[in-house]
Amino acid sequence: MVDLKAQYQRHKTEIDNSIQSVIDSAVFIKGNIVAEFEKQLSNFIGGANVISCGNGTDALQIAMMALELKPGDEVILPAFTYAATAEVIALLGLTPVLIDVNEDTFNINVNLIEAAIGPKTKAIVPVHLFGQCADMETIMKIASKHNLFVIEDAAQAIGSIFTFSDGS
Repeated sequence: MVDLKAQYQRHKTEIDNSIQSVIDSAVFIKGNIVAEFEKQLSNFIGGANVISCGNGTDALQIAMMALELKPGDEVILPAFTYAATAEVIALLGLTPVLIDVNEDTFNINVNLIEAAIGPKTKAIVPVHLFGQCADMETIMKIASKHNLFVIEDAAQAIGSIFTFSDGS
């Protein structure tokens, strides 16, 4: 598990100064500070497009809407997650399919995913918890095999790394 308080203490001055600069600017939406944050986050995660959101719920909703999923489509997610993960799925008229978690990591149990896939399944939402990545190598293989979208919920693990094996 990750000691969030210890992490905060290591970066306290930088975090507090950054928050204060946003407050001082009184520009809370868009603006130069947000643009710089998005640029730095994009660089940090390898050049992906970044849209900053007020919360992870909005981010999940935007991602699912961008995929043009249809009401009744099924989305697989771990049973142990923040309520908003399932709420967004239901809000969009999609059907959440809950999968038990790995008892060692609390991330989705990849051994149970394929049994949950049906004709209406369109996506998998692995939720990376406590700074630990879900088993993305297995999840991506399953998604590829069944032509499913993968929407990673990394709200609790931004910057964590999952290394794919080299096959040996």
